Amino acid sequence: MAHGEIDLQRAKPPARPERRAASVCALMRAQAKPGRADQFEALLADFAFQVRAAERGCTSYVVTRLLGSDTHFAVHARFAGWHSFQRHALTAHMKRALPRLTALLATPISLEIFLEA
Repeated sequence: MAHGEIDLQRAKPPARPERRAASVCALMRAQAKPGRADQFEALLADFAFQVRAAERGCTSYVVTRLLGSDTHFAVHARFAGWHSFQRHALTAHMKRALPRLTALLATPISLEIFLEA
């Protein structure tokens, strides 16, 4: 595992015995290499389409570009629960898209994971 990567298979959400299973919200930020932003955006948009079409546990998957920037992107994703979030990382479309997207990155991605309050 590369420096800074999160092992989603071993990561565990905080215990919340008094509540139902919480939705998981993820915010991924990425910066594309100069001159590669349109290609990055197209790949990310295609990936988002595949996620929305194939992952029942993903309730929202939205790709955005920072206002005024050609290269800064964010993905706002919401999953029905922790297991849906973990399964997302194991999908065939993730395994296909990740190397192609990674090759277009100027910097490592930033990933923040939130549980519904």
